[in-house]
This record gives sequence, structure tokens and C-alpha cells, in this order.
Amino acid sequence: MRATTAFKRLLRLRGASIVDVSFAPEGVIVSVGLRRRRRVCAVCGQTGRRLAIHERRVKRWRHLDLASTRCIIECELRLLRCPDCRAVRFEPVPWARPGAHHTRDFEDVVAWLAQQMAKTPICGLLRIGWDTVGRIVERVVADHLDDSRLTGLIAVGVDEISYRRGQRYLTSVVDHKTGAIVWCSPGRNAQTLQAFFDELGERRHSIRAVSIDMSGGYQKAIRDSIPQAEIAFDPFHVVRLGQRAVDQVRRDEWNAHERSHTPKGRWIKGTRWSLLKSPDKQSIPQLALLGEVQQANKPMFRAFLLKEELRLLYHLEDPTLAPAHLDAWLAWASRSRLAPFVKLARTIRRHRAGILAAIRLGLSNGRLEVSQQPHPPHQPPQLRLPLRRTPHRPRLPLLQRHRDRPAAMNFTHNSTGAPNRPRHDRHPHPPHLDHHSNPHERKLV
Repeated sequence: MRATTAFKRLLRLRGASIVDVSFAPEGVIVSVGLRRRRRVCAVCGQTGRRLAIHERRVKRWRHLDLASTRCIIECELRLLRCPDCRAVRFEPVPWARPGAHHTRDFEDVVAWLAQQMAKTPICGLLRIGWDTVGRIVERVVADHLDDSRLTGLIAVGVDEISYRRGQRYLTSVVDHKTGAIVWCSPGRNAQTLQAFFDELGERRHSIRAVSIDMSGGYQKAIRDSIPQAEIAFDPFHVVRLGQRAVDQVRRDEWNAHERSHTPKGRWIKGTRWSLLKSPDKQSIPQLALLGEVQQANKPMFRAFLLKEELRLLYHLEDPTLAPAHLDAWLAWASRSRLAPFVKLARTIRRHRAGILAAIRLGLSNGRLEVSQQPHPPHQPPQLRLPLRRTPHRPRLPLLQRHRDRPAAMNFTHNSTGAPNRPRHDRHPHPPHLDHHSNPHERKLV
């Protein structure tokens, strides 16, 4: 079989014919020819002889690697002058997006990896630059973005997420019907959400309900643009307000008992997670500590009960009982003699209609909240990646070393076959360890 025939079946480049295959220091270079003869503008799509040929040049694209060798596609293209665009550009090719230096297959792989991991391991795995990953993702998203995603919206959720240090936020809008994020933009104020409604135009009148947190900026944009829509406050943010009130009560008690300078203050400091976590998710020692709180500190235990009653509002078997349950909770919190819960009761009373609307409509922004677990295969990827690293687990040398520098990490293995920590990561004066035992059961000898 000829080499050109083999690479034709291997690469499967649409609209191209393999002309030559050569091996160079930079990798395998596959020369192809464009089958299309018609002149086409890469921007406006105009065709015909109105497009004047400026000159011919050879352009290269990075393709998926062949084993450990880079694969480069090169083709001689025409530079066309478009009278409508008033610019000279390369004619488009089927195997690459306009203006790209990588093939579609390569960019699709990068975009898929960007949904699964951070940019740094992608750069080490595919041997590309940090900025290149961002530009590739922008092109792939623009190519696959469907304008019909903003049509027929009925119930949407709006929430912000921090994407960089320095109070930089990203406002995201999710369609509750499909569970997909349909719009994102930097910022978290009324102007940011107003830009979303301006982009919708007349299509915004189909929205009947919007679930948000208790941000006043979002409420202003919703009332100004779609006054007919019902505002529902996300259950997650309501329960989080209750958790913050519990923690504030604990802090007040901690300060009243001279903080950590006394045994009582140190005991109060250690009760944080017993008060914040739900009882069904607590360990046996945490439940035992909660029992001690019930006997030793009545205000903290009363705050815990108020928080759990507020959480129970969203787990009632009959949702029609929610108004009565909420009214009873407001009355209890107002006379609880706990300043954080008295303040919280006033806040919830002002937002009572939106809280009950979320229960009645069954709306929640849980899809927009960041989970610490990987997303299931049948669900869309999360907005933020769960970047977790197992402790004492060495990184792959391929992803850690410089592209032109060999790896200098030496790993030793214990009796179980699992690699130990690298030499340079260990303590300079470690104690004597029994390396023939289980690494999780090491003891001093």
C-alpha cells in the first residue's frame, strides 16, 4: 500500500486529497490538495469570480499526533480579495476553521478536554500554549453555539460564580427545562442581566419565572425587563443564610467565653460542623458533640433547631403546607432572642413571596452551583471543574516536565506496588519509617 493511500485512510480529511508524505524534525508533514476549485470567501461566504486571487501561499495546520510524533497538514491556498469584506484572506478549507492553525479534529479534542480538566494539564498533554487553549475553545464554542437556545425560554435561573481572584464574577443563565447554560457574561449587577434581556429582544416575553438569589441588582433588571415574570428565590441561598446565622451565634458565644483562651471557648470552636451539617450527614462523634451542645449551651442548640426547621421547609411532603410552616418559623425566629435569627427573620419576611414561589414552582439553581463530584456522563459538564488532587499522589512525568526538558523525578515503590512520594517532596529530616509496611499504616520504629 502506498504511503499516501495509508494516510488518506488514516487521517480521513474531508475535501482533501493526499499529495505527499514526508518526515521532518518537527514531525510528519502531510501535503494535501484542496479539491474545491470554486472561490469562496471565508467570512461572508460569497462565491464567484468577484473574488480576485491576490496570491498563493502554503499554510500549515497542527493535526492530532501520530503516537508521539506531531502531524502537520500543509496545503497551498489562494489568498482572495473580497469586495464586500474589503480584506484579503485565505480561502476556507473543510478540515479547519477559518483563521485557525489547528484542524477541526485537534480543536474538538482540546475543547472536550477543557470540559474535563484545567488548562495546565492540557498544555502538557497536547504540547500547546496556555493562550492557544483559550482561543481554540472560543472558536469551537462559536462554531457549535446554537442561536435557537434563546428561543422559547419559560423558566430560567440566574446565578453568579467567581472565576478569578479580585471579586471577578460571571453571571450565568440556565434553562430549567433543558438544564443547559444558555448565556454567560462577566459581572453580577443589574446591567449584566439587562444585557441578557436586551439580547433576547421580544423573545424575553415568553419567560414566566426566574430563580435568583436575593441580589437586589438581579431583581431590578427582572422587574424592568419582564415585569410579568415571577421571581423565585433559590432554596440553596435561603438555607445558606440560616447556616450563616447559626455560625454567627456560635461566634458570639465563642467571643463571650474569651475565645480560645479558655477550655469553654475551645470547646465552642470545635462545635462548628456539628451545628452546620445536617444530622443525617454527621458522624457519630459529631452527633455526640451535638448532644453535648444541647445540654451545655441552649442558645447554640436553639440556633441549630431554627436552621433545621428552615431546611425542612423544602422537604415537606405536602408543599401546600409551606406557607403555614414558614409563618410559624418566622414567629419562632422573631422571639428567639438570637440577634442573627431576628435579623434573618426580617430578611425572609421581605422575600416571603419569592421563597414560596420557588417551592410552588419547584425551581432551584442547583445546576449552577458548583459540585465537588464529577458530572455524570448523561449530564452537561459543570461550569467550574472539580480540581481535586489525591494527597501523596505523584503527578505524571509527561504532564509535569518541560516540553524540551527530560523528567527528573525518581519514584520508588513499596511492597504494594504503589509509588511513594518523590524524593524532593519529602521532609529534609524525616523519621525512620518502615518502608515494607502499608504506606497508610506507617509507624515509627
